[in-house]
Amino acid sequence: MKKFRKIKWLQVLRFLVQALFLALCIVGVISSKQVSEWLLPTILLFGVFFCGWVCLFGTLQEWAYKLGRLLHLPVIRVPQKVQQYLQLTRYIFYFLSMLGISFAVLHGTRSLGTLLKGKELATAFLVVLILFFVASLFFNRPFCNYFCVGGAKRGMLSVMRVFGIRRDTSRCGNCGLCTKACPMNIDVANTEFVRHPNCIGCLSCISACPKDCVTYRNMPAPKQQGKKAS
Repeated sequence: MKKFRKIKWLQVLRFLVQALFLALCIVGVISSKQVSEWLLPTILLFGVFFCGWVCLFGTLQEWAYKLGRLLHLPVIRVPQKVQQYLQLTRYIFYFLSMLGISFAVLHGTRSLGTLLKGKELATAFLVVLILFFVASLFFNRPFCNYFCVGGAKRGMLSVMRVFGIRRDTSRCGNCGLCTKACPMNIDVANTEFVRHPNCIGCLSCISACPKDCVTYRNMPAPKQQGKKAS
């Protein structure tokens, strides 16, 4: 019962926030860009909650992934040894964009916003959106993991956040469910303090922990984390 209440509080609440924001964007009350700018100052305090709770493209990828599970489609998960290098691609795209090299076709959130406004979208952009949604049936948040320039920028700012995910290693049973639940494929099960720039603040790892040893709380200074930091 306690496990059910925890999941209900965190993940059902997140689903409702995502659905509400999607509805507000469809009717034109608010835009993803506006909320992103409002939440930008909070990153250094709480981390990147925009990506996990608000981002339209991230939400629809996540819902597509859940649909894939309902359809019993196979799950594709990149091994951690490969993920640690492959996850750098979005930062490469970000730095290239800072040099003026544009990858506009990969701006999924912007393309989705154009569609929601009822405007015509170029064929190439539409094809890319469809490909990401199809991929999301098998792979959780493929765009967010490897291509999101905005997520890369926010992620780098979040490394010094005050609050974040902590794992109580003294009580952990090493079941690995927290890592399995992470949509960004962060190895939470082998991390004491999650300072990973790819963390989107979805709190799925907290919901997945059967022993309540993964929590969201204040983070120690990086120098105090030693080799256990991530």
